[in-house]
Amino acid sequence: MKKAVNKKSTPKSTHPVKEKHPEYMVHIADPKMLRKDLLESLREIIIFMQGYEKFRQIQEEKVAHFSSLKARSRDLNNLIDNKLKHYFPKGKAGPVKVKTEAPPVEEPELPVGREPMVAAGPRELPRRSDLDELESQLKDIESQLKRV
Repeated sequence: MKKAVNKKSTPKSTHPVKEKHPEYMVHIADPKMLRKDLLESLREIIIFMQGYEKFRQIQEEKVAHFSSLKARSRDLNNLIDNKLKHYFPKGKAGPVKVKTEAPPVEEPELPVGREPMVAAGPRELPRRSDLDELESQLKDIESQLKRV
């Protein structure tokens, strides 16, 4: 059951409400031109704000792409570490370096009976692998045996 509530009526004021008028006045020479300038300024502000919104959207997409990339790389690292690691060989071998060898230079043929001239000083050649170095030593020994 609802109880009846006594409402007290408030007496309305008999004084009229006065509107405040500005205490100063400014004369505008050409109000249409001022209005046009304001509208053009507002238009430029709206264009700027639209550009800023596009910028924010691109930034958000960029952040989303980077977080997705980070999550994918984390998943790949976990996959490599957990599931594929037992397939890899054990050891502490470094990465394999592939050397590109220059094509062999053909030496001109010497007439029979002539020996090639050998420089008396030490030779400075680029550092070669151990196998190439052994082969060059073997050739030097063979050429010395032919001279004897």
